[in-house]
Amino acid sequence: MNWSLPKTFITPANVLLAVLLFVTVAQITGIYLLMQTPWTGINAVTGTLPDTVVVASLDADSPATGKLPVGAVLTGVQTPQGLLKLAPLLYDFPPLSPATFAQLDAFYQRQADLHRAFTDPAGVTFVTLSGENVVLTPLTYTPLSALPLVFWLLNAINLISPLVGVLVWTYRPHQQASALLLMHGLFYYAFVIGGVCVVASEFYLPPDILRQALLLQVVGIGIAAPLMVIILCYAPSPLMRGNGLLWLTLGGSALAIANYHYRWFESPGHMYYSQHPLIYISAATAIILQWRRTRQQPVERAALLVLALSFMLPSTLIVAIHVLPILFGKLPLVGNTSILMLFLLIAVGLAVGILRYRLFDIEFWWLKSLLWLLGGCLVAAIDLSVTALFQLSDSYALGVSVMIAGFLYFPLRQWLLGKVIPAEKQNLQDFLPAFSSSLSDAVSQDTFEQRWLESLQQRFYPLHLEHLPEPVPHTQLSDNGLHLQVPSLDNTHAYRLSGKQRAARLFNNTDIKNTESLLTVARMASNASEMRQQTIMEERRRIMHDLHDSLGSKLLTLTHQLPDPHHKESAKQALMTLRDTIRLSLKTTPLRLEDHLADWRVEIAERADASGTHLHWQQAGSTDEHALTPKLVLEITQLLRETVSNALKHAAPTQLSLRFHVDASTLRILVGNDGQISDPATWQAGTGLGSIQTRIARLGGDVTFQLRAKPKPHNRVVLRIPLI
Repeated sequence: MNWSLPKTFITPANVLLAVLLFVTVAQITGIYLLMQTPWTGINAVTGTLPDTVVVASLDADSPATGKLPVGAVLTGVQTPQGLLKLAPLLYDFPPLSPATFAQLDAFYQRQADLHRAFTDPAGVTFVTLSGENVVLTPLTYTPLSALPLVFWLLNAINLISPLVGVLVWTYRPHQQASALLLMHGLFYYAFVIGGVCVVASEFYLPPDILRQALLLQVVGIGIAAPLMVIILCYAPSPLMRGNGLLWLTLGGSALAIANYHYRWFESPGHMYYSQHPLIYISAATAIILQWRRTRQQPVERAALLVLALSFMLPSTLIVAIHVLPILFGKLPLVGNTSILMLFLLIAVGLAVGILRYRLFDIEFWWLKSLLWLLGGCLVAAIDLSVTALFQLSDSYALGVSVMIAGFLYFPLRQWLLGKVIPAEKQNLQDFLPAFSSSLSDAVSQDTFEQRWLESLQQRFYPLHLEHLPEPVPHTQLSDNGLHLQVPSLDNTHAYRLSGKQRAARLFNNTDIKNTESLLTVARMASNASEMRQQTIMEERRRIMHDLHDSLGSKLLTLTHQLPDPHHKESAKQALMTLRDTIRLSLKTTPLRLEDHLADWRVEIAERADASGTHLHWQQAGSTDEHALTPKLVLEITQLLRETVSNALKHAAPTQLSLRFHVDASTLRILVGNDGQISDPATWQAGTGLGSIQTRIARLGGDVTFQLRAKPKPHNRVVLRIPLI
C-alpha cells in the first residue's frame, strides 16, 4: 500500500488546509443539522423527581420568554394520545445504547412523537408538575446565536485530534503509523460532530436528523477505534509485514457499520457495542507484543509507553463506565458530554507524547510553525467576525482583530511554548565551567575518558548510551536526529547517544558543533596531561636509576661484607625495600592484589625456610577483584616484612601462620607465631613496633597485638587496612 501522495502535493500548508477544510465542512454540517430543529429557547436539565425536567434558564427573546418561569418542573407535553414524557433528555441518554433494532425503532418513534408535538401548528403544550398547561409556539428553526456554548466548546477543543494527526502526517508522510493517525483524527472528528449534535439538542432531535447524527457517530468511532489497534501494530515498531491486518480490521468495521445502517442481522449481545470489548482486548494484546519487541530498545519503549497511556487509559475508563453498563442493559455512569471529553484525552495524550517525548520523531519547530499558521487564521477569523457582527469598516475591523490576537493569542502562544516545549538543560557557556572542572583532576587516559563520558551524559541527558566498537571520524547525527554518535578521546571507539533530554528532543546540528568544540578541549587537556605525566615519569626513572646504581650497589656490598647475620639481614631487607620502591614507583596503572599475594608468599616462605620455621598460608574472600595503588602495595609489603621480622627475630618460632581475608572494602591480615611468646602488654615499643603502628596509621587502618591460648599458646598480630 502506498502511504504517500505526490511530492508536489505534500506540503505543510496544503495538508493543513485540507484538514481545516474537512473540519470546517464537518462543523457546517453539524450547525446545519441543529438549525433545522424547532427552537423554544428553554434550557432544561434532568429533574430530581422521576420522569421530570427542570427549566434551568431561558434564552432572551425566545418563544418561552414570559410563559415559563426559570425553575419550573415539567412532566411532559400534552398530545392527542396523552402525556408524552420529556425525560430522559437526549443529551443525557446515549443514543447508541439500544441493543436491538426493535429498541432502536422504539427510540426513533419517541423522537418522531416529540417532533410532531413540537411542530404542531397549534403550538406545543407543556405540562408542569402542578398540572398547569403552558402553550407556546416554537420557531421552525434554531437561530445560529441560540446554539449552546457546549456545542462550540466541544467543537473547538476536539480540533486537537485532527490537528495532531495532520502534524504527524505532514512531518512523517511515509510512515504507516502517521497515515493511520491522521485517519484516526479525521474519523474521530466525524464522531464528535455527530455527538455534539446530540449533546446540543434541546428536548429531542427530528428522526431524520438524528439518523444522520448517529450515522456520523457510528462511522466515526467505528473506524477510529480499530485504527488505534492498527497504530499499535505499526508503532513504535512494525509487528508484521504487509497490510492484511489493516484491510481485515477495516473490513470488519465497515461490515459492522453497514449492518447497523441496513439492519442485515442482529448481533449477539448488542447490535453495535459488542465489538468494542474485542477492540480493547486487541489493543492490549498489541501493547504486550510491542513491549516484548522493544525489550532492548529504550527509546522505542518510551514511545510505546506514551502510546499505551494515550490510548488505553481513556479507553479503559470509557469501556468501564460507558460500554460495559450498556452491554449489561444498564444506563452509563456518565452522560454524553463526559464521554466526548474522555475521548479527547486520547488526542491530548498523543499531543503530550509528541511534544514531551518526541513521539513519531517530531521536533518542536513543527509546533511553532503550526501555532504561527493558526495565529494567522485567527486574525483572519476575528477580522471577519468583527466586520459581520459590528458592521465596522475593513480598516477598523483589521485593527481590532490584530489587537485581540496580539494581546490574547500571541502571549498565550508564547506561554504554551514555554510550558510544553522543554528548554535546553544548560547552554554551552554555562556548561563550560563544570566541564573544565571535571577534567582538571583527571591524571590518566582512562580517567579522562571516563570524565568525557560523564560530561556527555550531563550535557544531553540521553535516554540510552551505548559503546560502539568502531570509531567515527567526527560527531554526527543518525536517524533524523534520534541518535548522536560521538568519538572517544583516543578515537579507538565511539559512543551512541539516543533520545536527547530523556527522549524529549532530537539532536541537531548545533549539538554537533558544540560537541566537537568540547571534544577539542577535552583532547587538548588529555594530551597536555599525558605529556606532563611522561615528563614526570622520565624524571622519576632517572632518579630511581641513580638510587639503584649508587645506594643499591652499596647495600649489596654490605650484605656480603657484614659479619653479623642480623646486620646482614637488615642490609638485605633494605636492599629489597629499595628495589621494591624503585619498581613500584615506576608503575602508572593499578596493581592486582592477587598478584602481590603470590609475591609476598614466595618471599615470606624463603625467610621462614631460612630460619627453620614452618609456614601456614591462608587466603579468604575474593582477592582478584581489587586493584591497589603502587603506594599502597609498597606500604603493605613493608608492614608484612616488619611484622614477620619481629616474629622471627624475637620469638624464634617453629610455626608461622599468615591469613589474608578480603571483604568489600578492607584487607585483614592475621600473623601468628609460637615460640617465645608473651603478653603484648609487657612488650617494650621499639623500632619495629613503632614502625608498624606508624605505617598502619598512615594507611587509615589499625593494628592489634594479642596473646592467644587456642589451639595452643601463640601471639597474633591483626592488621586491618582499608582498600578504598
